[in-house]
Formats: sequence, structure tokens, C-alpha cells
Amino acid sequence: MKMGRIERLLRLIQALQSGRARTANELAKVVGVSRRTVFRDLELLTQAGIPYTFDHSTRRYSAERTILLPPVSLTHAEALALMLVTRNALGKHFVSDEAAAASAALKVESMLPQALQDYCGPLLELIEIRHDPASDPTSVHATMPILQPALIKRMKLRVRYDSYFERRKIDVVLHPYRLAHTHRGWYLIAFTEKSSDVRTYKVERIVDLELLSERYRIDPTFNLDDYFGNAWLMIRGDRCYHVKIRFKPMVAGNVDEVTWHKTQSTTYEDDGSLLFEADVDGIEEVSWWVLGYGDQAEVLEPPELRELLSRHALRMSAYYNGRRESGK
Repeated sequence: MKMGRIERLLRLIQALQSGRARTANELAKVVGVSRRTVFRDLELLTQAGIPYTFDHSTRRYSAERTILLPPVSLTHAEALALMLVTRNALGKHFVSDEAAAASAALKVESMLPQALQDYCGPLLELIEIRHDPASDPTSVHATMPILQPALIKRMKLRVRYDSYFERRKIDVVLHPYRLAHTHRGWYLIAFTEKSSDVRTYKVERIVDLELLSERYRIDPTFNLDDYFGNAWLMIRGDRCYHVKIRFKPMVAGNVDEVTWHKTQSTTYEDDGSLLFEADVDGIEEVSWWVLGYGDQAEVLEPPELRELLSRHALRMSAYYNGRRESGK
């Protein structure tokens, strides 16, 4: 199995702080890489601020453990959980600066005592986290360093935004309230001066932004949970609906084992079907979720959601029937 960069750097750190000074050739042999890679990795350690020493007379490298990072008192379970997060979560989907994430993971893991690293290392080779599809975090890499100080210092932003709703680029002045990673991407929740209300902006659709010198006051009553309300995902409708859906036995167990919404409740029927109920602000988002289950789901309530799904189904039928006819 090909060694990852973080694992390789951790092995290099372990070799440096082992108490025995080594030449570049010896480090290469211990880590299992070429001499050229050792020099490249030593430079990465320097950039990450992790010190080591080089004795010009012996041409050997070493590092004191107390100088690098002190050991942390963690249990085996705590250490495994921490390393699982740093290796599999940092740099995946929700971290916009992958270089910073890798550096943080390197520093955190190097703090662990050797015994914990030896215990966790083999386990981590057998554990993998598969993340749900999400927007490329690097697409917001240049935007985040401007958004973050705006949030902290309460500075207004002038933003040019590619609006899907308006189908054009718009110019707005925003008072940033929150940054939230939800529904596969980063979103800015901000008061919009032009419309005098709080709106949601996807960060990767920000074309250009400028930090203004003018400050703003955040509404002290603003709360993110209240803002999203009982939206199925993040688009809150104007009305709350009681949604009741029957899922057939084939998918009932899969639906029941996941918390889809904070208000949901489930009940099994005698034939193995599952009745799923929730109070949802708006029905558009939940309609796409139900469609994903095809003929294994039937909406019982509300009638507005049944009608919406019926229209979707009729259009889909027309699409597919038309394609079959054209292929004859």
C-alpha cells in the first residue's frame, strides 16, 4: 500500500525524536523513501514550524521530543478517535485550506506518545471514512480569509454574487452573521442591506468581495436554529406542514435507522411498512427526498405534497415515454 504524506511525515518525526541521530540515508531507510524525499519532507517540517537539528560535523539529524511537542495524556480510545478525525476529516470537504489541515494533523498526531501511535497506526490502515458528495472546498479557499475577519470584527462586505435564483450576478452589501457548512457546502448567512432581511449565500458562488471599513451590529435575537426553523435541509418555506409518508418493507429499515429531521417519528405497521412523520417548513426539499425512493414511498399527508409529487411523476413519465418512442 502506498504510504500517505501525513503517515510518512509522522514516521520521519518519530525517527528524528527517537534519541538517535541519523544521516539522510539512514532516515530514508527508516521511513522507507528516497533520500530526495527525505530532504523534501524535512523542508515541509520546517515550513510547519516543527524544529529539528542538523550536526554539520556528523551530517546527522535529530530532534528532542520536548522541543517538538510534549506528550498528551490520552486513552487508547481517545487517541484513536483523535487520529481518525485528523486523518480522515481534516482536508475532506469542509476544510478550505488543505495545507493548514495537513499541518494541523501532523502537529496533533506528533504530540501523542509513541505507544499510542503504534497502537493507532495499524488500526487506521483498516478504517476509512467515505464522505457524502460535497462541493470542492478549495473553491472557497480565497474567500474564507476575507469572510472570517469580517465575522470577527463585524465589518460590512461588498459582494458580487452569482445568484441561481435571479439567474444573474448581483451586487449586495452584507452584514455577515454566520458561516455554516451544511448540505454539501459552505454557506454565509448575512443581513442584506438592499432587501433588509437575512439571506443565505453559497460561498463558492461569491464572485468577488471587498471588506469595507464600516462596521455593523448583529441582531442580538438572531439564532441559526430559528433561522432555519424546521426546513427539511436549509430552504425554509413560508408554512409548516405535517408530513406523513409510508415506506414499503424493502426500504423501511434503511429509512428508520437514520435521523433525517429533528421532528421525525416512525411507526412500523403489521406488514413491515414504516410510517414516517415530521413537521416541515416547506415541501419542496422533502419532495426530492421522497422521489429518491421511487415506488417504495407513498406520501399520505399533506395533500399539497401528494399533488407536487404527482406533477413530478407525470413529467418524468413523459420524459421516459418520449425517449422510448423516439428510439423505436
